[in-house]
Amino acid sequence: MRQRLAVEDPVEITVARVATDAAPAGIAVLRLIGMLPAEWECGQRIEEDRITVLVRGSGRDAGDVTGVRERCAEALRDRTLDGWVLEGAG
Repeated sequence: MRQRLAVEDPVEITVARVATDAAPAGIAVLRLIGMLPAEWECGQRIEEDRITVLVRGSGRDAGDVTGVRERCAEALRDRTLDGWVLEGAG
């Protein structure tokens, strides 16, 4: 049974490749989304050096831009995502 979405508009987070030896975008997006909470419904737009993750759902932080950014930043600290950073961070 599918849970009804609590948030109509998705939170949009963009990450960028900053190292030439970083994982390709297609692999990086799978790794990133795989590290986010399972109850979040995620979509993505993939470019060669940029990934946009769209998050909808209920549960902790799902509708909060700051919370979603923090969870994505946490996932990006995993060494399998070295070379990818949040855009607009810092």
